Amino acid sequence: MVLKKKQSLVGLPKEVRDKINSTPNYYEKNNGLYNTHVVEVNPNYNSTDAETVTKGLHNAFIIMGRDRPRGIESGYGGVGGTQCGTIDIVAGLGGALAKQVDENDDIVFTDKSPELDSARIYLSQRTDIDDNFNLPEGFVGQAKAKSAVAVKADAVRIIGRDGIKLVTGTDVYDGQGVRIDIQQGIDLIAGNNDEDLQPLVKGDNLGEALQEIIDLVADMNGITTSLVQMYFQLVTAITVHTHLSTGPIPGTPVTPSPDFCITAVSQYAQLSKMLFDLVIHQKNTVSTKLDYTYETGGAYINSIFNNTN
Repeated sequence: MVLKKKQSLVGLPKEVRDKINSTPNYYEKNNGLYNTHVVEVNPNYNSTDAETVTKGLHNAFIIMGRDRPRGIESGYGGVGGTQCGTIDIVAGLGGALAKQVDENDDIVFTDKSPELDSARIYLSQRTDIDDNFNLPEGFVGQAKAKSAVAVKADAVRIIGRDGIKLVTGTDVYDGQGVRIDIQQGIDLIAGNNDEDLQPLVKGDNLGEALQEIIDLVADMNGITTSLVQMYFQLVTAITVHTHLSTGPIPGTPVTPSPDFCITAVSQYAQLSKMLFDLVIHQKNTVSTKLDYTYETGGAYINSIFNNTN
């Protein structure tokens, strides 16, 4: 594949730009296909004498030194702290703003930046990792002067051929030798915003709670059905009820009320429909319980792969 669009020359030294512009068909001959070398901006890292830097040809760095998330004044290394050894792996130092020279063709030295660097793995013996990467407090809180590992990129994937565990509380003492007295959990925070952070639901407990609620609904269905049946019997009894007259011919039987009989016919229809609906409701209650709260259900609420405590 031949590049259809020339790459930007911004940030490259003048001698490199002149060579590219003066070489006929430069991009056809130097297109970087098959992972061959291509000329592109490769920033000059602003290193110190405490750092050992391995630099690739295409803006990739491994920096071994002291805690330094940003410029030379940042981190515990910036204030003269000890026991803060750090390994920083950066791909894309400066990100989209990377450059080797400025508009006057003067050399530019670039500091690390949690916001600008394209992809980064930061390992430190002692650092303020949440402050470094501007992370919210959450329930776990802000880690201060702790050993830490941060992974940041546009897209981060953690892949396990067998499985993945996120585990906390494995040791009695932290990396600084301080006793760990509080058991911390795991925060899953989207949008870097912890304002509406809520506890996770435990699936087995939720399933048991839903089963109890569904059973209570079923019990209420049974109570309602009994009441409808009793009312049905009451209407029937009143419909056929007779009593002895106290009128002109005392002691003679009185026929049931025609008006009530007409009303009873209407109520029979309504009561029959209510009983039918209650039967359907009871069946739906049972099927809902089976579908959502049992492993064999088609819409079982719990994951068969993922677990939490």
